[in-house]
Amino acid sequence: MNNKGFTLIELLIVVAIIGILAAIAVPNFLNAQMRAKIARVVSDMKAVAMAEEQYRLDRGQYTYDGDCGVGQAEHLSYIPLTSPVSYIASIPEDAFASANSEFQNRQTIKTGMKPVYEYTSAVSFGPVGTPNCKNTTATYNMLHQYSIEYIMTSVGPNGKQDYPWGTAGAQGLHDKNAAFIYMPSNGLISSGNIFVLNSQIIGG
Repeated sequence: MNNKGFTLIELLIVVAIIGILAAIAVPNFLNAQMRAKIARVVSDMKAVAMAEEQYRLDRGQYTYDGDCGVGQAEHLSYIPLTSPVSYIASIPEDAFASANSEFQNRQTIKTGMKPVYEYTSAVSFGPVGTPNCKNTTATYNMLHQYSIEYIMTSVGPNGKQDYPWGTAGAQGLHDKNAAFIYMPSNGLISSGNIFVLNSQIIGG
């Protein structure tokens, strides 16, 4: 009887070929997933920036810094964009945030709320009935010194706060060339945050 089948060497060759193809395909697949997530974050941030501009046309200012001492993380910063006038359909979630992320998102996730983009505004007082911000007058003066009306931040692919709050951060964003700004050319999972500065995307 002639038994037909694969030899051990032939099987090893097939397994080796599959391993090589997997070694090539898996990193490309993961990179494609990361690029898609970055594109989603940038798109969401652009949508919020457009909503902020529409809000400003109607109200004469951007939205206030809603988490100022009221204990509900960043969500209150975005509620004026959804109600009573719907400038944006829903508050977008920061796709890179997790329970290990920094910014306000860590506490947000632990309380069961979706993590949103960190928001800092030079609007020290919101419209009538909204909370006053906890930031000092010096902070607002510093933001205005660098022509910053508001900053919206995603933690970026590394999920960490790379932005140095204060004058160093404001100067770096103003110059748009700081190391804490995420640039895909440095590697898809490199350090750096993605920002909206006065409705302009910086990074990503």
